[in-house]
Amino acid sequence: MEGTVLIVDDEVGFARSMAEILRLQGYQTATAHTAAEARKRVAKMQPDIVVMDMMLPDGDGIELIEQLHEKYPETAFVIATAHGSIRAAVTATQRGAVDFLTKPVEPDALSLALQNVMRGRIREEEVRRLRSENRGGAPARQPGDYPSESTRQVLALARHAAAQDGIVLLLGESGTGKDHMARWIHEQSKRADGPYFAINCAALPRELAESELFGHEPGAFTGSRGRKRGLLELADKGTLLLDEIGELDAALQSKLLTFLDTRQIMRLGGERSIRVESRLIAATNRDLEAEVEKGSFRRDLFYRLNVFPIRLPPLRERTEDLPMLADEILDRLQRELGLPARPRIEPDVFDVLAPYAWPGNVRELRNVLERALMLSTDRVIRRENLSVAPADNAWKLVVPFPAGRSLHDVTRDVARKIVLEALRRGQSRQEAARLLGISRHALAHQLKALGIDA
Repeated sequence: MEGTVLIVDDEVGFARSMAEILRLQGYQTATAHTAAEARKRVAKMQPDIVVMDMMLPDGDGIELIEQLHEKYPETAFVIATAHGSIRAAVTATQRGAVDFLTKPVEPDALSLALQNVMRGRIREEEVRRLRSENRGGAPARQPGDYPSESTRQVLALARHAAAQDGIVLLLGESGTGKDHMARWIHEQSKRADGPYFAINCAALPRELAESELFGHEPGAFTGSRGRKRGLLELADKGTLLLDEIGELDAALQSKLLTFLDTRQIMRLGGERSIRVESRLIAATNRDLEAEVEKGSFRRDLFYRLNVFPIRLPPLRERTEDLPMLADEILDRLQRELGLPARPRIEPDVFDVLAPYAWPGNVRELRNVLERALMLSTDRVIRRENLSVAPADNAWKLVVPFPAGRSLHDVTRDVARKIVLEALRRGQSRQEAARLLGISRHALAHQLKALGIDA
């Protein structure tokens, strides 16, 4: 092992022998025999680990650990003392010690304790390095790198949101990458080292939803065992994504509003409020303003959430970004599938991808590329590997001259075929209405007028 270790003990022989043993194992070591000397040594060398006696001639070792831990948080402290007790061990760990050894200390026991500390530091460094390099696979490009103006505007807004600490509302169709964008905002923010949680409000069972978000105390309801911290509490100093916020139960909407106003929560069955500093990002594919008008979503909650809205455009509105998006997806697939080399994509593939309607947006693009990669024998994606075809979007309608038919009959046939094509592409009334640029009510009227059995 490599690392710097300071042994602080008034028994000079013990300190020197432990330092020599550790030096033979690869550590750089030093010794100190008083609290005053320890302060000077730590300030000068800022060691990885300090092994400290609990009783020093000029001070208390535990109090010294507390002082040094506050000033040098990167240094780990291990207590080695002849005055061992459970209470002393608990006090030491509360003040900042990571381990507690009782004298006489076996060299193997000390070596193992230090190895555990160093391995933990290596893991922490690796996590920080990976976050810095990859940020969870989030887009690392600058706003100006994307061809489409809509994407450049969205990324510029997202960077501004990441620099702030307020509520963000992500809007857009399913599959546009709202969850991906939420994580990216978190990982570019000052909360990046804090926790990140995401929950789909539509998937929350109504009877368990309050417990999932706010937690519960023992015996709060039938079957509850022990205390459970909710996601709002777990995300303290971090970020919580509330996906599909439009599906949240009305009672929980009220309780969530209270949290946003007070920054305090109360666990189910609890008797005291708990202050929580978690940042909320909400996401939805619904028109929340329309839901407010219908009475299914609280107006006051909508106003609290709609502080910084960002609309993610559908893929069909930014097909010029397809090559860059495909590159990012193939990079992720290489990492996830453990491929030795990055997959390639033939340029003429985009002649097929660009005209497609992409009802599933970026999520569907990933599925298409992953399937094509599985069908490829050499990790090169070609036109024949694709599960979409130009005909899926290049739909043409032949309209014969109305010989012997009225203009009304011909236009009715045209309208009927267009509505049927929209239903086929959208696969739901809501999506078909959006494709046609009309409301669901207007679509229902058209279906009835055109004699279409939906």
